[in-house]
Amino acid sequence: MSAYFFLIGSSLTLQYNQHLISPTKLMIKKSVPHFFTSLNLLSGCFSIYFAYIFQFETALIFLLMGVFFDVMDGLFARLLKVESDLGVQLDSMADMVTCGVAPGIILAQLFVMAGNRPLEFSIGWPLNATVEYIPWVCIGFLIPLGAAFRLARFNLDGSQRKYFLGLPTPAMAMFFGALPLLVKHPTLTFLKPIIISNPGLILMTLIFVLLMNANFELFSFKSFNTGIIDTILRILLILMAPAFIFFFGLGGISLVVLVYLFLNLIKNSLRRRGV
Repeated sequence: MSAYFFLIGSSLTLQYNQHLISPTKLMIKKSVPHFFTSLNLLSGCFSIYFAYIFQFETALIFLLMGVFFDVMDGLFARLLKVESDLGVQLDSMADMVTCGVAPGIILAQLFVMAGNRPLEFSIGWPLNATVEYIPWVCIGFLIPLGAAFRLARFNLDGSQRKYFLGLPTPAMAMFFGALPLLVKHPTLTFLKPIIISNPGLILMTLIFVLLMNANFELFSFKSFNTGIIDTILRILLILMAPAFIFFFGLGGISLVVLVYLFLNLIKNSLRRRGV
């Protein structure tokens, strides 16, 4: 009889301990994606800091780290089956810093590099101070504005599982993050006066803000079951990307983004022709 009660007691104790351990394990599993999301946001903050002091290469490295952590948080959320509304919102907030504000600051600094001089404004009471300000940098802040709308649309549109509708913010961020390094490359220095100028920077800003929010379908690497054309274009991009980075260094990432856009232009053209 005592052995019977001992077995019942052991069974109840084991079940009780399992109930105690299970929520802990679940909490740890849910924290893994949030951990990578936090690293994404912190990387974006460091990218902003280094952009402010014109260390564009370091700013790009931290931006790329943020994009990598952004990929990892989604990957682990799906692998561990802990996707949640909280994770979606945290991910968008981190992306807003890394892929919205950071490239906006880099672009603003490029307007400074373009030779724009600050204007002085005298502010009376209560500050009684003189403020120096370059109005052209406001153009760079259109990038975070466009990224905010792009991220909000992505959260509301549940159909973007196999493809992107509009240029994803990480691609835009990598383009502007790598741009200062691209124009420094010895073979491309002739482009610097054209690109790092008010007309060139304004034109690129407007184009990329429109691309992020256009109803333009682009292939992604989230799903590979989207047809033979998408598969061929993905392979082409994967093969070409290392070559651009090898020849142009990290600045070649800007060219990779342009190739990505060009391949998607081909894809949409073929689709309209019924191929």
